[in-house]
Amino acid sequence: MSLGQIFMLIGLGLILLEVITPGLYFPAIGIALLIYGVFLIYLPSLALPTAILSGLITIYIMYRLVYGVGAGIKIGADRFIGREITLTEDLDDQNYGSIIIDNEQWYIKSKSAGKRLKKGDIVKIVGIEGVSLIVEKY
Repeated sequence: MSLGQIFMLIGLGLILLEVITPGLYFPAIGIALLIYGVFLIYLPSLALPTAILSGLITIYIMYRLVYGVGAGIKIGADRFIGREITLTEDLDDQNYGSIIIDNEQWYIKSKSAGKRLKKGDIVKIVGIEGVSLIVEKY
């Protein structure tokens, strides 16, 4: 077995290892070793530069197409920040109440000290405190 074939097997092993341990750590190295092995057999003088270039291209493609996907997705209560809603009930004396957003009930707290918000007021969700969404009159 030649050195090129050994590098090809190690490269394939690393790519297959990605199936077992997902996280995108091994494909760039695996592809670089696989290409290094092929070029080591057929064009040894271009093996190292081609392997480095292929590894860098793989990292760039993974960064643009895989790592960047979903970076701006917000989950939980964070997805409501900045949203404007109309109150369906008056807030109590401590400025607490509840609302339904996207068929989910949420507790809200007003930051407007001294101003009691009433049913029909339009408020903007500006933050989260514990399990309550923080709202301000819009």
